[in-house]
Amino acid sequence: MDGVGSLLLFGGLLLTLMVAESWFWLAFVGFVVMAAVYALEGVHWLRARHRPPA
Repeated sequence: MDGVGSLLLFGGLLLTLMVAESWFWLAFVGFVVMAAVYALEGVHWLRARHRPPA
């Protein structure tokens, strides 16, 4: 999902710069996807860190 989010983000920014139309919404969707992926990875990392040793 991180790859998809970064592709949407950079693709939206590139299209905004290259084409006369505004594709900024695509970059915004990519940013939201990337933020969600990093938030989930952070929660997973914190849960694994606080888990008592077996």
